[in-house]
Amino acid sequence: MSCLPILMYHHVNPAGNTVNVTPERFEAQMAHLKEQGFRSLDTKQLLEIVDRNEEIPPKSIMITFDDGWLDNWFYAYPVLKKYALKAVLFVVTSWIGNGPIRKEPHPLPEHRDCMNSIRKGEYRDVVLNWNELKEMESTGVFDIQSHTHSHIRWDKLYRNPSGLKETLKADLLTSKEFLRKELGKDSQALCWPWGVNNPHYKEAAIEAGFRLLFTTKKGCNTRSDISALKRIVIGNIGMFDFKKKLFIHSRQWLSSLYLKLFS
Repeated sequence: MSCLPILMYHHVNPAGNTVNVTPERFEAQMAHLKEQGFRSLDTKQLLEIVDRNEEIPPKSIMITFDDGWLDNWFYAYPVLKKYALKAVLFVVTSWIGNGPIRKEPHPLPEHRDCMNSIRKGEYRDVVLNWNELKEMESTGVFDIQSHTHSHIRWDKLYRNPSGLKETLKADLLTSKEFLRKELGKDSQALCWPWGVNNPHYKEAAIEAGFRLLFTTKKGCNTRSDISALKRIVIGNIGMFDFKKKLFIHSRQWLSSLYLKLFS
């Protein structure tokens, strides 16, 4: 059975670490995908495969980015465009503001410092704006989807499942409305912050109109996994490790065996 590996990124940034991949390494990774004949899917294409009850085509892959960091515009977007690859970008809609498209490369601090800026309400210098997102989406390179509106761990605030579900649903509907208003799209894909994925969360998301639900659980995916899609953390790894992850998690039996033995 065909298997879809979904790669998970956050930053493409000269400050390379676990969640920041350097521009040079990111380009090497994307060049390898292109050279090996991988076809990058967006969420619409994946839903079409599911709705037609088809197998996922061999050498399919999905490239995803979480949060909506500004360095995705400066360092990831040109590389993806160069190699004619598509990616999905999950944005926290309450973080996104207005402003002109920025032209000069703007290296960000490490992820921890970016999150500190968010906590202080200083979004502009570290997060994309709506005009940049419109440009990224209009070219067909990036598929912009939801990472919730507030990026809050509702399960830590609500002990009552009913209250949690209704509050989360309202948050998700707000996220969908922002994406509809700003980008003119009906977002049907949602990535859970921190990978939280429990039955109450899932019910709220489905009732809000989301069909593809992305987690941080490791593994590859069949067409039956759309309500709990697994992803592979990439980060600032070298080409040997990148090729190894790609080889393992493009094969369902090997991915399952590897995770059973080494997780």
